[in-house]
Formats: sequence, C-alpha cells, structure tokens
Amino acid sequence: QDRAGRVWVGFHDTGLMLFSQNRRLFTERDGLPATEVFSIRETRAGDLLVSTRLGMARFAGGRFQIHPAPDPLGRRSVFDSIEDSAGRVWLASTTGLSELRDGRERNVIPGGPLIADAVVSLLEGPDGTLWAGTYGKGLWRVNGADKRLFTTADGLSSDQIRALYRDRDGTVWIGTFGGGLSAYRDRRFFKFTAKDGL
Repeated sequence: QDRAGRVWVGFHDTGLMLFSQNRRLFTERDGLPATEVFSIRETRAGDLLVSTRLGMARFAGGRFQIHPAPDPLGRRSVFDSIEDSAGRVWLASTTGLSELRDGRERNVIPGGPLIADAVVSLLEGPDGTLWAGTYGKGLWRVNGADKRLFTTADGLSSDQIRALYRDRDGTVWIGTFGGGLSAYRDRRFFKFTAKDGL
C-alpha cells in the first residue's frame, strides 16, 4: 500500500496491478521491463521502485524508467530495491548488491556465476545499516566501508534468505528457506522453527 492508500500487487507472470477506484494492469506495453515482479517499494518522493526479472523500474509521473542490472552473463534480474534514509537507492540482483547513482551502478558486494551468490532481499536498520540477504550464501551487514557476512556458523538458521523485516524494537527478522525464522538482536541470532509453533 502506498501513501495515498492505493494497493499495488506484483504478479509472477502478469505484471503490476494497481487496485484503486480505477483498477489498472501495467505490463511491458506500459514500459514495465518484465511481467514477473519480485518486489515493490516506495521512495520518500512517492515513486515506486519495481523489481522484475529484467531489471528495476522507477515508476514516477505515470512512466517507468528502467535500470537493468549489468551482468557479463546476461542476467538482468533485480530481486529487490530500496531507497535508504540518506536517499540512496540500492539494488539486490544476480550481480550482488549495488548502489544506484545518477543512473549508474556501483557494485558494493559482488555476486558470482551461481544463483546462490545473488542478493535477493534488502532492509535498512535503525542506524542506517543495510542488511542484504542472499539466495544461498548468508546475510550481509553493510555499514559504510564495514561489511560482514553472517552464515549458519554465526547462528543464522539458514544461509538461504528470503525475507527481511525490522520491528519497532530494532530486531531484524530473517525469513529463510528451510531454516525457519531467525531474529538478530543484541548481536545474537535466535531461531524459530516448527518446534516453536511455526
């Protein structure tokens, strides 16, 4: 839901739908890079950052501006994108974690040839720290030049991250594939699995 109260839905193969008084479906004909939508985020200015199989598109003023992820292997998927509190736009893609500046990407955490190296989920912490979950290599914490990768060796329940969320207390919640739910608080990981009621 955006600030105006409109609901946006991204589909696996149909595109981006706006649910309002006048329902509308956006596809490639409208400038969307692809009809497979991974995430939808809103910027402080009210633009939408729509991450798709063929790049990220900023939706502003009724138009899409496309930012494909440059990849020597030809992959262009952007799985997530956010604007942080400093106004910087970050992209999670097959090429890793990148910052978008003036239409150009600056790679901060390189990806690799395997899908496990891809960054798929992003979150900004209360102190401006950026959290980046990978498809199969663990969870990155980025604060300026300081970068740290957390894995199961550090207490993470799985290295396959699928969702990130921060609650009002500052706890970072990590949804994983195969490992249940992890929480990071006070520099420790806590695990929740089916045995705990999931």
